[in-house]
Parts: sequence; C-alpha cells; structure tokens
Amino acid sequence: MLNALTIDVEDYYQVSAFESCVRFEDWPTHESRVEKNIGRVLGILDEYGVKGTFFVLGWEAERRPRMIEEIAARGHEIASHGYRHRLVYSMTPSECRDDIARSKASLESITARRSWGFAPPATPLSPGPHGVWMC
Repeated sequence: MLNALTIDVEDYYQVSAFESCVRFEDWPTHESRVEKNIGRVLGILDEYGVKGTFFVLGWEAERRPRMIEEIAARGHEIASHGYRHRLVYSMTPSECRDDIARSKASLESITARRSWGFAPPATPLSPGPHGVWMC
C-alpha cells in the first residue's frame, strides 16, 4: 500500500484560529516550539524509514534555515505552506500569488532545489467558501 505523509511546519500561535488574538507582528515575541518538535518528528521518521512532504511557512524558513536544510538532507520534500499562514480565500489573487511566491523563494534559496508543492493553510479537503484552492 502506498501512502502519503505530509507535515505542516508552523507553530501553534501561527494558525488562523489565533489570528484574532495573536498578531503577525507579534510572532517573534512568542516562544517557538517548531525546531524541537520537527527534530522529534525527524527522529521518528528516520527510525521507521519513512519519507514525507514538509509544508513549511516561508516565515519559519527564513528564521530557521538550518532546520529546513536538515529536513531536506534527510530526504524529505520541502513544499510551501504560504509565507504567513493566510487563508487563500481571505486574500486577493495578487496577494495570494505574492504570498506563495515569497514562501517559494525562501524555500528554494535555502535548499537550492525547486519547490513544487503548495498546501493552502487551514483548507479543508474540499474547496473553501469561494471554491478556491489556489490563486
């Protein structure tokens, strides 16, 4: 049986459920748990010989490039989860393209590899309220 494993690389305060009480500008003031938790996940995946796709926020990649390098060095795919976890249907098409492009550029500059994937933040298995998955 072939399965796909995806992991979103984001911290608890970056999810859209918290955007009304945690401003983007305040993200740097919060304790980050991303590196420690990704280290744990990488250890488990190594133990079982499992590879996956890590959907990374561009904001996280810029602050933790060594973490991104480590994920890629262990043979996992690096893909975009947007720059700052904004819902695609809350942005204009231009804002959405810019957000994805900024994230993609950050990831590619760190890994020196093309990043093909994109997982929209907080998007259910069906399209959002406007039927939008991509911009």
